[in-house]
Amino acid sequence: TRPLEQSVLKISARTFNDTPLSAEKDNQDAVLMRTFASTHTILHAPGGKFVSLLDPDPDCVELAGACRNTGTWPVLVGEEKQEHDTMLSSPIILYDYPRIAPESAGDLFDSTEIDELLTLRVQALTDREKIEMRRVDEQARKILERAENLRPEQILKMHGTLREVCKTNEEFFNPAQRRESAAVDGVTLKAGDRVRICPKRRADVMDIALNGKIAIIEAVEEDVDKNVHFAVVLEDDPGKDIGMMRHIGHRFFYGADEVEPLIER
Repeated sequence: TRPLEQSVLKISARTFNDTPLSAEKDNQDAVLMRTFASTHTILHAPGGKFVSLLDPDPDCVELAGACRNTGTWPVLVGEEKQEHDTMLSSPIILYDYPRIAPESAGDLFDSTEIDELLTLRVQALTDREKIEMRRVDEQARKILERAENLRPEQILKMHGTLREVCKTNEEFFNPAQRRESAAVDGVTLKAGDRVRICPKRRADVMDIALNGKIAIIEAVEEDVDKNVHFAVVLEDDPGKDIGMMRHIGHRFFYGADEVEPLIER
């Protein structure tokens, strides 16, 4: 702990594993059994107040931004907006004041893993493995029984859900106005025009396969450096309608010097 400003302290915490390995060091399975995995750290400051690293107070923004965390993600826990004396440092990214999702069917170890993945893994156990799991302890038996009794619709809910839709400023992500056309060799090209693909900048297998192919321009794009690119769909692609709907796998991007106009000047 070291002071940064008046009434503000910086706390540093490190987690070490000093378990001696000796004869086990060459046995990877044995080493893994003694290795930290998904290690969580809880910091508690009675009478103190932790600063949120995600949403710090205005006068602590620079101090919070200077904190560095490796392999861990500190967040506030407790009653939201009321408690600031406890912080959970987790190996997975969380928001301040995390909560277990209502879709979770029950505890799975420390309740911070992926419920859907673990549940499906438990259901996939062999009969012999399930017998062994029941014998481990009461908690393991309950986890197994719960996983076996879950209905398909309950498992589907674990896959993910949309809590709320927030309005965003679309122009923030698309600040440039969409280009309607661009000139290549004195010819103005726009969406719907035909071109011949002539790759120059790259030399991968896809470029070799598409060299000389006839394509239809789907859109004219401009990057942040003001370079023009054409989004094209192959004329003979059976799935070109999918490309025209801007789906991946059927659209290709080429620079203005990588297409040859096939319309009259």
